Amino acid sequence: MAGLSRESESTYWRATAFGLGLLLVLRVGFLLVSPLNLYADEAQYWRWGETLAWGYYSKPPMIAWVIHGVTTLLGNAEWAVRLAAPFLHTAGAVILFFLGRAIYDARTGMYAAFLYALMPAVILSSAVISTDGVLMPFWCGSLYALWRLRSGEGRWASAVGLGAAVGAGFLSKYAMLYFLIGIGLTLAFDRDTRRALLSWRGLVALLVACTIFAPHMAWNAANDFKTVSHTVDNANLGGDLFHPDHALTFLADQMGVFGPISLIAFVIGLFAMRKASDALKARDRWLLCFVIPVLVIILVQAVMSRANANWAATAWPAASVLVAAWLIRMAPAGVRWLWASLALHVALSVLFVTVPLVPAAAASQAGFDNELKRTRGWDTAADAVFAKAAEIGATSVLVDEREVWHGLDYYARDRTLPLISWRRYGVPKSFSEAVPMAPPIDEKVLVVSLHAEMRPMMRSDFKTFEDIGEITIPLGERRNGCPLARRFHLYIASGFAPELHDDAWEARHEGLAEFKAPPCPAPKAQ
Repeated sequence: MAGLSRESESTYWRATAFGLGLLLVLRVGFLLVSPLNLYADEAQYWRWGETLAWGYYSKPPMIAWVIHGVTTLLGNAEWAVRLAAPFLHTAGAVILFFLGRAIYDARTGMYAAFLYALMPAVILSSAVISTDGVLMPFWCGSLYALWRLRSGEGRWASAVGLGAAVGAGFLSKYAMLYFLIGIGLTLAFDRDTRRALLSWRGLVALLVACTIFAPHMAWNAANDFKTVSHTVDNANLGGDLFHPDHALTFLADQMGVFGPISLIAFVIGLFAMRKASDALKARDRWLLCFVIPVLVIILVQAVMSRANANWAATAWPAASVLVAAWLIRMAPAGVRWLWASLALHVALSVLFVTVPLVPAAAASQAGFDNELKRTRGWDTAADAVFAKAAEIGATSVLVDEREVWHGLDYYARDRTLPLISWRRYGVPKSFSEAVPMAPPIDEKVLVVSLHAEMRPMMRSDFKTFEDIGEITIPLGERRNGCPLARRFHLYIASGFAPELHDDAWEARHEGLAEFKAPPCPAPKAQ
């Protein structure tokens, strides 16, 4: 691409800084007024942050550290728990501006930053705290530091920066492994990357990354590799391992993650890049090393078993730079498509912000209750459950679902009564099951059950198990008019004495009918 004057570069940088700054202000403002409860994963990360460690049951520690840092200063309100998210994504977008400028020019950097910041997945992720949001600035920083090292810029500073970003990325999410695969491909295809990394500076980058990540692996070794094994379990590679229809689902999901216009432009660009000069194609291929492996690996995972839409999220920062560069080359039509994509994503941002803020009845009428149900009703449920526990003089509260434990844990965080998660597998399977049910807190247990199929098993673990009704938390309506609610059946139990084992599963299901929840009533007449 033709070089830009310093004045033009400064203009693009000012436009980028202004646009990202405005987005950041709007996103922080949304967090301050959002009525949405924390969903279970956010509440779980908050709980982790209350006790700092080098690792946790299902994730590396960075997200807990980030939440701890913010809530220590600003308190434990929902907005404070989530506050880091828009700042982290803004940092990632800023880094992509510098990456796009370094590889192509400042104009590409500007569009890349906006494509990333307005990506549908980032719109959502800026309103919640998630491991993807924490990972992204380190992923983007790793890309930028590696390019600078490859280009001979920064020298030792770039080497240390690369190692620090990669190490911090691994402390954020194990998906950082895809970055190492990308490095492996660049070593194979790019002479300048080989020269930069197969050197003393490359060794320094490796040592810095390992030094940062080593304490987490030591924690894993001391805790039976819980986090690693949980990540492997997520692959779900047991049973039938061929689902070709999942490929189409995966591709449709990525339209929702990256944006439909952006994804189509990416696919078209894969073919159109052949017409570019050799110098530009080399740069394109370098970025593709950090896009294609992620997409291929997650696509194969989807076909073999399943894959969540966000599992391929790390492909899209580099793809944002590529799509910006490719569409600029296709000017003027390509630039119009760039603006169309950004305009569509702005409209999605407005919709996302509007729906949670409108009255609940209007959201129900629009059919969004099912999408919002995980972020509604936990505060009401916590008040109702612990009021009931106080009324009956319970010695503890027992729940049969991880999400329920974390929802009640956060919204009843000032409680004095023990909140226990039932170990349905006999041994702890998550952080929420860390505290066992044992005397004396089993004298009068308020059992709060969400899952009818689990109730016979819970009953068999206690000497007495008395039905005392239910608590229903309204969450709106489904599109068919059926009420959407979180329904907890309540029991008073005592004498925790589990005797049955896995081979008695069928026996535990005798009498299941008495525990089943009532069916959904007929839809309302229209």
